[in-house]
Amino acid sequence: MSDVIKDHLPHRFPFLLVDRVVEREVGVRVVAEKLLTYGEPYFQGHFEGRPLLPGVLMLEMLAQAGGFLEAEPLAGKAIFLAQVLDARFKGAAFPGDKLRLEVAPEASFAGLLRVQGTVSCEDRILCTAKLLLKRMG
Repeated sequence: MSDVIKDHLPHRFPFLLVDRVVEREVGVRVVAEKLLTYGEPYFQGHFEGRPLLPGVLMLEMLAQAGGFLEAEPLAGKAIFLAQVLDARFKGAAFPGDKLRLEVAPEASFAGLLRVQGTVSCEDRILCTAKLLLKRMG
């Protein structure tokens, strides 16, 4: 795990779902990656014989990547997925896939940040979502 990620997000194994930040323009755009491996705990029961990434974890990946829109590390604080405004699942992700997580802010109000995110793998869009994130602590 990269020190940048470890210092910036409060999440830890097994729920840290961002492996690397590829591009980061604070307050403008974040591109991160997650490499899915057979060792991920959620693949053990979802599903036997054909491991598949649960869609809700794609949303959590986008929320965690959204934490990098903040200028300061979230040490001692947390950023929560407060609401899913819209989510579209267009494809599946499997062990061995390297996911690209792209997040950009749309609006900020009342302690909430509305973001637009996309999860893709190679040239396939797997998920698009609008999320509300809340910074706590």
